[in-house]
Order: sequence, then structure tokens, then C-alpha cells
Amino acid sequence: MEPKFQSSFIPKGPIVSAAASTPAGRKPKEKSFLSFLALVIFIISVLLALGMFGYKFYLEYRIETLGQELERTRAALEPETIRELIRLDDRLISTKDLISKHRVLTPLFEFLETSTPVTVRFNNFQYSMTEQGLELSMRGEARGYAALALQADIFNRSQYFVNPIFSNLNLNDRGDVNFAFRAIVDPNLVSYEREVERTNVPRALPAGTSAATTTATSTPNLR
Repeated sequence: MEPKFQSSFIPKGPIVSAAASTPAGRKPKEKSFLSFLALVIFIISVLLALGMFGYKFYLEYRIETLGQELERTRAALEPETIRELIRLDDRLISTKDLISKHRVLTPLFEFLETSTPVTVRFNNFQYSMTEQGLELSMRGEARGYAALALQADIFNRSQYFVNPIFSNLNLNDRGDVNFAFRAIVDPNLVSYEREVERTNVPRALPAGTSAATTTATSTPNLR
């Protein structure tokens, strides 16, 4: 009877373990971290989307609420009163524009009265509105060239006349000097607003002077 041999279970060569070639636990840890990071990003995206949706809903709600409040306020106001206020505002704007463009000649006459020597007189007065402003044209006569030179010096020094020009000088039968004068008047001198402010501002009285005394002594001398 032939003997029976049992095969051995002892491995004949070295067995290389697959787990030994890879560091233990690296891949599971990396997968866990990436999964956690993806989950966090997903949650943040969902929260942002919900926030944007909620903010949009809030804006729509506020717009609707403000619209309703505006309609209630508009209904509470009287339309006729609003139209009357608008018409009043238009009239005030028009009046202000007219006043700003209005010119008054009283200050100009007062200036000519105080700045004209007794040896000079004007016998013709004209004015016209030009692109440069109010243009003044006058003709007069002076008792000699010295008197005319004095008048020219006064007007040239004045802040109210721009480019004053004396022309057409000639002697008349009495020996006086006839002349023509032309200049642009400073708008501040003939401004209606300035005149109103000047006449409405109370002037301070000197110490020890009463209003009655000032009135009695302020009457101009007539020539």
C-alpha cells in the first residue's frame, strides 16, 4: 500500500503584504477631511442661498409697505391745497426773478447830485440797456476846462462808472465848454434789492444825538 503525503501549509516563499507597502491610515484620513470640507462648503452655499432669498423677500415687503404708506399720505393731503401751494411757489420765484432784474435810478441821481461840482451842469440825460449793462449818456456844460477836468477826475475815480468817456468838447457863445459823457453804470448802484436793503437798515446814531435832532439837521441844501 502506497504511503499518502500531505501537502504543507507553510508558505515556501516570502509573502509581501499589500498593506505593508502603503502607510497605514493615510487614505481614510484624507477622504474624511475632503468629505468634511465638501460638506462645509455645501452648508455655506445653502445658507447663502437662503439668505439671499430672505433678503429679496424683505426688500419686496418693504417696497410694498412704503408704497402703501405713500398712498395713504397722498390721500390725506388735499389736492387743491397742493395746487395752491405750487402756484404760490411759482409766483414767488417769478417775483424774485423780477426783483433781481429790476433797476432803480434814484441812487444814480443821488450820486450825480453829490458828485457834480457847482461849475458843471448836465442838461441831457439818457440811458439804455446793453449787453454790458446799463449805459448812461449825458450832455452838459462846464465853466471852463478846469471845471471839466475836475468832473472827469471825479467820475474816473468813482466805482460806479465803468469806462467813462468825455467827448465832443467845444466852446459855446458864453465861453463855457460843452461836452458829452458816456459810461456803463455798475449794476450794484441801480439794484432794487440793494436799495431796499439800504433804506430798511437802521443807521446807528452818534452818541448823544436824538432822532429828532438828526431829522432836523439832515435836510439837504438845495442849490
